[in-house]
Amino acid sequence: MTGVFSQKNPGNIMLLFMLGIFIKLPAFFHDKGFIVKTSDGAFYTGMVTFFKGASHGSPFFFAAIAFGLNLLIAFILNNFINTERLMNRSNFLTGMAYMLITSFLPSFNLLSANLVASVLLLTAFTLFYKSYNNKNNIFNAALLIGLASLFFLPALFFIAWAFLALAILRPFRFSEWMVLLLGLTTPYYFYAAHLFLTDQAYIPAYFFQLSFLSSQVNYSQWHAVALFFLLAPLLAGIYYMQANSAKMLFHVRKGWHLFTWYLVISMAIALFDIEKTSENMVLTLVPVAAFHGYGYLNAELKLYPKIAFWLTIIFIAACQLYSNLWH
Repeated sequence: MTGVFSQKNPGNIMLLFMLGIFIKLPAFFHDKGFIVKTSDGAFYTGMVTFFKGASHGSPFFFAAIAFGLNLLIAFILNNFINTERLMNRSNFLTGMAYMLITSFLPSFNLLSANLVASVLLLTAFTLFYKSYNNKNNIFNAALLIGLASLFFLPALFFIAWAFLALAILRPFRFSEWMVLLLGLTTPYYFYAAHLFLTDQAYIPAYFFQLSFLSSQVNYSQWHAVALFFLLAPLLAGIYYMQANSAKMLFHVRKGWHLFTWYLVISMAIALFDIEKTSENMVLTLVPVAAFHGYGYLNAELKLYPKIAFWLTIIFIAACQLYSNLWH
């Protein structure tokens, strides 16, 4: 299967869709389909309220939206890596890796503020990377980060990533840093104006409900094995990326550095507002999938991608059939 996805074949788009349906099938029969936390942003809670009314609270409807968002992330990420030539040849391994690792836990397949924010942050990432030859992308990327934080407040930590990305990609220009700051604050300006015009001129409660390391998740051996299948290919991908960094174009190397910082920031965010599920890990899955895909393509041991793929499939099937996580 990895041999098929290692090629740039248009048919892989349909194959990726079918793979996602196959390994995520139990998510469509979950009894709720979405996650709402007390600390979720007003934009997300409003969206869930609207969808509940439109779908009469159908769990399948929410699961289908979550699947669509995960598939969208897989395509955006895979297309970005191929278009910007971050690997030595075009392939669908990154998209495959993302669909696999998002099938480890049910909370990765439910609609959540984290999942919506992940779509916005990944789009912001692609725009930032392209800003090296188009400075007009700076405002749009910053705007998306600000908007993501209105869905999931800890996404504000990506403000630090945004300034870091601008420093890495472009020479310092004060005007561009001001444009970045303007883009980050614009969603809050309009949100504050809306609250004022509707006589709700107060700071919403979720701004004060941010918690750190407040996990109530009952971790099991299944979580431990899932963590292994996340970390082992991640470390392999980072190793091969470092081994090949001297052969990379300068700008490609910058792209992988940005992915590394994306991973660091998203891991820090995962420690906030954990509550009773593991959905905060969703933000980390984008850079993790990128490194997984790189490791699969550049592995010196050619059996490694095949073994990793089928062991992951076996784990997903065993977890869905025999663990209590999916029931």
